[in-house]
Amino acid sequence: MTEEQSAFTKKYVEEVSPSKRTLLDELNLPPKVTEFIRQNENPIKIVLIAIVVLICANTFWNYYSLKQKNDSASLLAQAMSQTEDATRIEQLKKVVDQYSGSGAALWGEVTLAQQMLEDEKYQEAVDTYNGIINDVSDDNPIYPLILQDLARAYELKGAFEDGLKQYAALREIEGFTTIGYLGEARLYEQMGEKDQAKDAYEKALTQQGLSPAVQEWLEYKLDNI
Repeated sequence: MTEEQSAFTKKYVEEVSPSKRTLLDELNLPPKVTEFIRQNENPIKIVLIAIVVLICANTFWNYYSLKQKNDSASLLAQAMSQTEDATRIEQLKKVVDQYSGSGAALWGEVTLAQQMLEDEKYQEAVDTYNGIINDVSDDNPIYPLILQDLARAYELKGAFEDGLKQYAALREIEGFTTIGYLGEARLYEQMGEKDQAKDAYEKALTQQGLSPAVQEWLEYKLDNI
């Protein structure tokens, strides 16, 4: 095989003295490409540096996000394990303050609101649930649960009209229709609106998948309302 045919022969040969050859020359690129790189050396360096910085920043962010997620979940678990209400509340507040926007902080806020209901701090619970629900999209799986708790908070507070609005919204969500009708019926009863309460119970009874016990209870309510 002649030198011209050898696989080890460089395809492009430039007249550059050995002392002046650079890494770019050793890459054996086409002359036009080499010249382009030389002419645009600084912009190319800037682009390469930017790419490296973005890769490093993305790596750091992924590490930071994972660490925040693990740390917040650990602190939430520690808070939930406390048997003393005061200690549990204090640690839940730390989760909310230190890891705002995280899933753990969301559960921390919900748990704090539930504690307010138990402590009969109904207005505080209403305010907390309203704050939570404004930050949660309606396609979030936890949304209907928060909506249900908000309706209950209004009910316990005695704000029946506000509670009815939440239960009406709840019954429009698949899987929560029966709960919404039952909530409405219960509030209408407390308001002395027997006809509307009966209508809500009847609609609840028409829902699919009711257990025999629930059906029997609804039929009893309709007969004795």
